[in-house]
Amino acid sequence: MIEVRDSEASLTDADICNVEKKIGILFPAEYRNFLLLNNGGRPSKTLFAFRKADGHSSESCVDWFLAIYDGEYDNFESYYATYKINQARIPFHLVPIAHDPGGNLICISVSGSDCGAVFFWDHENEAPGVQAPSYDNVYLIEDSFNRFLHSLC
Repeated sequence: MIEVRDSEASLTDADICNVEKKIGILFPAEYRNFLLLNNGGRPSKTLFAFRKADGHSSESCVDWFLAIYDGEYDNFESYYATYKINQARIPFHLVPIAHDPGGNLICISVSGSDCGAVFFWDHENEAPGVQAPSYDNVYLIEDSFNRFLHSLC
């Protein structure tokens, strides 16, 4: 397992339930457990790979995992509001859980047949204008959060 440093204050189940209720989602169990152990922070291993739609492999890294707290930086609820409510830039069932150094997001699916899968959202390939979010700029990293954590190098 990876080490995570610079996490925010520990969370309780009640803290997580409050956020889930507030935004109307349920976090997948593996990610929920991660939040209980590490509320945000920087992982010791950061690099991950994914395949683009054209079949070519690409890489990025986790700069910060988002935290549930009242702070200004890397705040889960702030990212959720920005990308899901204010601008609706990522597909409906994905929520941001981390970002890379270039402003791209690492997201987790919170519903549907791919619930728990982790995706890379590339803002450089985002649909222009006011089009509805699509999967044209979303790439599967791993089919579960724990597999994603274990894949970091």
